[in-house]
Amino acid sequence: MSGRGRCRGLLARWLGRDRASEPDTGDDGRPVPIADVATREHLTVQGRVRALAANPGSGQRWLEAELSDGTGTVTVVWMGRRRIAGVTVGRTLRVTGLIGEHRGRRVIYNPRYELLA
Repeated sequence: MSGRGRCRGLLARWLGRDRASEPDTGDDGRPVPIADVATREHLTVQGRVRALAANPGSGQRWLEAELSDGTGTVTVVWMGRRRIAGVTVGRTLRVTGLIGEHRGRRVIYNPRYELLA
């Protein structure tokens, strides 16, 4: 087997294993009211960005958005980012990820996101 073929085979196995190892969460992609989410659930929520903050300085970078749907709020954090084009205060987002808790707040780290209205 050539080096190129071996790399393709390893990559295909790795990608297949990565997809297979993702938890089956039952998330069908439809947004759930934020008030109804519990920690350690992998699901989709949708809401309007009420506040946006970047972590300046300190060597660590992240962008934090407070997302509200009228029933509750969740903090969305993108590690390693100071800004994301299109993510602005007032923008509606749909985000998918694992709901966690940090200092009494619901948090989703590095979610998949979709820009809406």
